Amino acid sequence: MPLTPPPPPLRLSSRPALGLALALAAGIAGANAVGRGGLGTAVVAVAALAMGAYTVWTRRRLVTLRGLAAALAALASVAGLGALRLASVETLPPDHVAHAARPLPVGPDAVAPPPLTLWGRVATAPRRTASGIRFHLAADSAAGAAQRGTVRGRVEATLALPAEVRPGHRAPLYPALRIGDRVRLAGRLTPPPDRRNPAQMDYGTFLRRRGVHAALRVEAEADAAFLAPASRPADRLASAVQRHVRHALAQTVPDRPARAVLLALLLADRSEVEPDALDAFRETGLMHLLAVSGLHVLLVGLALYAFLKPVLGRLGVPRGAAEWSRTVLTLALLGVYALATGGSVSVVRALVMTAVVVIGRALQRRADALNALGVAALVLLLWRPTALFEVGFQLSFGAVAALVTLGPVLTGWLPAAWTCTATGRWATGSVVASTAATLGTAPALLVHFGQLPLAGLVLNALAIPLTGATLGAGLAAVATASGWPGLAALFGAFAEAAAHGLLWTSQGGATTLGWATLDGTLTNPWGVAALVVGTGALALASRPRMARRTALAAAALATVGIGTAAWHAAPRLNVVFLDVGQGDATLLAFPNGRHVLVDAGVRSPYGDEGARTVVPHLRRFGIGRLDALVLTHADADHIGGAASVLRAVPVGRLVVNGQAGETDLWGDLVRLADSLGVPLHATVAGDTLAVDPSVAVRVLGPSRGLARGGSANDASVVLHLQHGATRWLLTGDAEAAGEAALVARYGPLLAADVVKVGHHGSRTSSAPALVAAAGRPQVAVVSVARRNRYGLPNAEPLMRWQAAGAEVVQTATDGAVWLRSDGQAVTRVDWRD
Repeated sequence: MPLTPPPPPLRLSSRPALGLALALAAGIAGANAVGRGGLGTAVVAVAALAMGAYTVWTRRRLVTLRGLAAALAALASVAGLGALRLASVETLPPDHVAHAARPLPVGPDAVAPPPLTLWGRVATAPRRTASGIRFHLAADSAAGAAQRGTVRGRVEATLALPAEVRPGHRAPLYPALRIGDRVRLAGRLTPPPDRRNPAQMDYGTFLRRRGVHAALRVEAEADAAFLAPASRPADRLASAVQRHVRHALAQTVPDRPARAVLLALLLADRSEVEPDALDAFRETGLMHLLAVSGLHVLLVGLALYAFLKPVLGRLGVPRGAAEWSRTVLTLALLGVYALATGGSVSVVRALVMTAVVVIGRALQRRADALNALGVAALVLLLWRPTALFEVGFQLSFGAVAALVTLGPVLTGWLPAAWTCTATGRWATGSVVASTAATLGTAPALLVHFGQLPLAGLVLNALAIPLTGATLGAGLAAVATASGWPGLAALFGAFAEAAAHGLLWTSQGGATTLGWATLDGTLTNPWGVAALVVGTGALALASRPRMARRTALAAAALATVGIGTAAWHAAPRLNVVFLDVGQGDATLLAFPNGRHVLVDAGVRSPYGDEGARTVVPHLRRFGIGRLDALVLTHADADHIGGAASVLRAVPVGRLVVNGQAGETDLWGDLVRLADSLGVPLHATVAGDTLAVDPSVAVRVLGPSRGLARGGSANDASVVLHLQHGATRWLLTGDAEAAGEAALVARYGPLLAADVVKVGHHGSRTSSAPALVAAAGRPQVAVVSVARRNRYGLPNAEPLMRWQAAGAEVVQTATDGAVWLRSDGQAVTRVDWRD
């Protein structure tokens, strides 16, 4: 007879809610992949017909599989329900506000659509961002140039603020808004923004999945008006709680960084946390501590739940009434907390799971953790089926599932001596929980972010207790601020000290353990499936036969994934013209695995394209080194992001045109390269860049004369690449004199299949002689901003390239342009798939 009871079975039949949740998720995912709303109806109909036919066929048999058939029919029906539910939220009614959204036109002669006025309710707490004050508006009325009518739907509204205020001017003074306030806003209504680069977050899809199908930007304070305070009780309650928390923290926690951490922990508002601090949390894998999640629900709700038991007992409340009283009070408090924090996926998941547990206790029934997780998934996916595709949903459910299934397995592998003391149990419990959560969230982190921080495996042992102390003391300060200010100040001082300890842990961890990160985006679906199934095999370690079968399945999936990756990774030349606004940045990925970056985009008060666009692209595609960074000339729109690139990845050499830049930006860049040990190489026409034997990279410009005395644009580094039968011409910002020198020296040798149009499509470039010398290019790429003060691109040079037979592609309209050569032909890669 075994000394310890066997582990509970992991059969879905013992956890019906989990099985139904998986079926619902499968239906939603299938409908999203197929893209047909009728899939759900078809699945439900087929399941019902199949069950009916089987019942009729076996009506005279004593032994049948009718129970199994009924279960399969039920699962299929739930899957069909998921498909139907997804179709219902993605189908917009005729009066939806999104139908009035019009994309802003591109080009110097384009006419912007007239502004639109919206009336509605502030649906989310306004947050200050780099571009302005942002919130969601639940619109109910709209008025254009000629008519007004009722509408419905949510809009992301931004009250625009300048990145810097010019002397003699002031920033717009917008009304202070709260959740539920009725407002009037006027501006241009546009669709949610498209993804502009392969490594960029698809913010437009993110908004649509949250039910936001349009964006409104308000440019003047007169176009934003407060009309009436909140009328809905839930809005008033959420707003009152937020005001009280902010006021209490302002009184009891004077230190701004600590107060910013507390606002993130209590109200899910990270807008006041310094960017460097947020980066430290991300790099160490501790970002989950700043997200309102199950830990917060545990401290906010279950602490009250445990506290009420002895209190109600001393008051003489009967046991049954006491159980239901503390259940109702706990769930009411958690409901208010969920409203105040915006009802994130993790909070709703924790709230539902807590409800299942405490209601089960009130009914004297034990709740299974995985079944409770299934109930939470059913509630969330029926409420908002698109949540399935959000990283927050995947991280939250993946972490909890791993804690429940992997936690006992990992604990069982530890020596008994490690857990015989309270300190040992605490230390091993922290490491086990961190390891399980890391394994459970690894697929989502690698798919969405391309990074798996491992520092949290060590730091969580300290960071989680500090988070609990910060949150607990902060809650106590908020609860006592009105009646006991002295006690509240004491709690606030403790919360401030704990918050600084948490900040110190994350920043110290980023400094000492920042290297402990696995880089590389997991894009192969077979690889994702192999990782998920492999984690499942680990969870089944206590059942050797099932674990072996699951491990074999994971190995088979991994083999298929490696095979498909090898098939798609055939040696090719990839050239990506990144969308960096009004600037240039072109990444050359050579067949032998080496990489060269030509220019690095612009840096302005609104952002650094090197840090915002180039570096994320390198990280997402696992590019850990650049063999060369070519800066065509010293203009800010070409070198602005270079410093961020140099700091982010090793660079073999810095290739420049030999002209001494006259700006502080150029001087700082040269000094940074020198401090990092990056050699500076001045190139001229006639040089070659030895990167890959299969690709000839020739420097066509600048000539020595232009390098010494020409304008910065005419002295641009001009590159010509030849890979097999395909040719590429990158002209930088070369203008009339630079192009004339190219044509005079090389003539028909300038012929190319792909041309990077000079100077962002300016009429000072793309002279007829250069266009003629380029032959009949297949593609002409214009790197230009959607809206720029220069009025670019100019129609005249674009017409010349079109007349030469080229397809003119603009980053302004298409985002990043990804072209690929196999040595025989040039094809365009649809990176949005």
